[in-house]
Formats: sequence, C-alpha cells, structure tokens
Amino acid sequence: MKSKSDLAKKCAVCKCGVAASACRPAKPAKPATKAQVGKYLVELRVPEEGLFAGEQVDVEFRLSDTTHSDPIEGKRGVPNAQPRATVTMPSMPGMPVVRPKIHSEGVPGDYGVELFFPHGGTFQVGLLLTPPGEKPLRTSFSVNVNDAEARRSIAKPKPYSVEMLDFPKDARAGQPIDLHLEIKDTKTDQIVRDFDVAHTKLIHLIVVSKDLGWFAHEHPEQQADGSFRLPQTFPAGGDYLVFADVAPKDKGSQVISTSVHVAGPGGNWSKKLAPTTGKVAVDGIVAEFQPTETPIPIGKTTVVSFHLRDEATGQPVNDLEPYLGAHGHLMIIHQDGQAFVHSHPAEDAAAAKLIRQGEVRFTARFPKPGIYKAWAQFQRHGKVVTLPFVFEVK
Repeated sequence: MKSKSDLAKKCAVCKCGVAASACRPAKPAKPATKAQVGKYLVELRVPEEGLFAGEQVDVEFRLSDTTHSDPIEGKRGVPNAQPRATVTMPSMPGMPVVRPKIHSEGVPGDYGVELFFPHGGTFQVGLLLTPPGEKPLRTSFSVNVNDAEARRSIAKPKPYSVEMLDFPKDARAGQPIDLHLEIKDTKTDQIVRDFDVAHTKLIHLIVVSKDLGWFAHEHPEQQADGSFRLPQTFPAGGDYLVFADVAPKDKGSQVISTSVHVAGPGGNWSKKLAPTTGKVAVDGIVAEFQPTETPIPIGKTTVVSFHLRDEATGQPVNDLEPYLGAHGHLMIIHQDGQAFVHSHPAEDAAAAKLIRQGEVRFTARFPKPGIYKAWAQFQRHGKVVTLPFVFEVK
C-alpha cells in the first residue's frame, strides 16, 4: 500500500498535477508509417526498437495495390516499381541529399532501403515509385532518429572509417607534417574515391587538441588515388582529435574520426573548460552566444544564436560574407571528444534578414549532458573570424 506521502507527490514527468503513483503520461505520437497514393498503399516498416544515429540499417517498405485484395494474403504487392529514395533533414537544408540503395525483398511488393543517419533528429524519407504501366507516384515519411547514446544494445559498425597513412612516429610540434588520409568503406575495406561536394569542398577536416584548447578547420586536397593530403604544423605536443566531415557519393554527410599524437612541449593555452561568461571579441567582432531554449535541451533539435556587433562602433555586424557557401559555420564538440556537430545557418529569407541585423542562427542537437565547446566561424572583409564559446548542457 502506498503511503500518504507517496500519494501526495505530484507527477514530475508531464506536470499534470496528478499523484505520481497514479499518473500514466501519454506516449508521444509516432510519425505515420502508411501513405495512400491513389489506389496504392505505401507502408514503411520502421524497426520496433527504432532508428539510431551512426549506424547503417535496412528498413523495409511495401507497395501494394488496394484494388486487388486476397482474403488470405491481403492487398496484392506491386513488384518491379523502379523504386528510388532520397533522405533529407528539413531543419538542416544545407546537408547533402542522400540517395540510398534500394533492393527487392523475397516477397512481391516488399523492398529494402539502406539508411544511415549521421546524428539524431527528424529526417524525411522520400520515395519515388513507378508501378509497371503507371505514372510515377511520390510519397514521403517523417522518421525520428534517436541519438547513438540512447541505444542500450551493442551499436552496429559505422559504414565508413578514416585512416591516417604513414603518420610519422617521430612527429614533433612546430615541424611541418604531411597529413595523408583516406576514407574507407568498412564493409569492403576499399578506399572511397567519389564524394559529393558539401559547402564547396569534398572534405572538411576539423583538428582539435584533445583538451579542446586548439582548433583548426582545414580542407585537404584529393589525390589521384582518392586519398587526401594536407601540410599541417601542430602548435604543441600532445594528442589531437581529427574529424573528417565527408559525403560519399549519394550517401549523405558522414562525420568520422581518428586521433594522432605529436611530441613536444604542451600548449600554452588554458586547459580549463569553464563555461564562457559574457561576450567574446575576436578581430573586431564582439559576439554573444544565446540558446533559444533554457536550459539547452538534451536529445532534441534546438536553435542557438550568435549576436554579432562591431567592436569599434557597437553597431550590429551587417556585412558578413559567404564563407564556403554559407554565412557561418558552427562546430561543436563534447568534452569527451565523441559527440560532434557541424551546422550552418538556414538559407531562407527569414534567416537572411536576421543575418543583416547581426544575428546568425544555427540548428544543433546535443545528444548528452556535459561541457561542450563551440567554434563559430564567419567571414568579414575577406577574413575568417573564429569565435570560441564553452557552455554546459544539463
């Protein structure tokens, strides 16, 4: 039997005011997995355990003709529908469009689409199907993808890896090093040679010291064999994290990482990751970091803003220039070096108006609590300005 004190406790989950022992909060509604297009029914079969970021999964869908139904087998499946698919993320329109492979399953009308989601959030899976002798039909499904950290079972391997080639064992700080790397398909162990261009580049390479005190955003050149090279001089000894942001042809954005060690004395920057208080001034720009939700939510897509003012005049910065195809780049890394976010401002009229008023908004998602460090990059007067901020997500 519950005590009076137990019954008196109010629900802290949905704030409904009902006694905690009696509350049964409603579960969030699941996105629709069926779509009727004329006489055809399309059913997307999302796995019971859900979808998770950072792993490749085969998701089945079925195309059936509702005008032909068998009392035992149900609606007749439609084979040979020449299926094609695209995957996009509406909240991040700058991401390359994914065109996943589709194959036929053993049952007529059943198909499998090979999906990969680089991070959690809401994605749009679009299908173009052409039943034999019919006009093409289009439909789409909104699917929710959980953060990789939410999976309780063993995660599936990532489809791609980044490998450093011939990294010098005696690499030292202050000396030029030839960073030579390749992207590999983990299933075939073959080097990937074909990439989609994402924000004017085939690869964005983010190199940071493990303590997040030093940061570089570089763009290695692709070689004839498909690998990439970049001359790099590390400023201090220690461990460095290397994040490769690439988009293998039709596979969408992939952020894969490795690490390197460099000998030499440690860096002279602060090793303490304390949340930034107030504004940050760099190269004539004074910036203030402002999340649109307080506290910053965990496991939910949100928006963070940067308010930019001219250090000399105090007026809003209204003359930002496009840098790598966008009016800003935002890289965010968790203190453990595992969670990584690379975001860009929206490209619509509303975003353009805010940018002219000195406010740049980015969409981001924080998969777990902890300290994060962000580097916001903007171009002004032909110069790229990097503004660092540290903040905590609870």
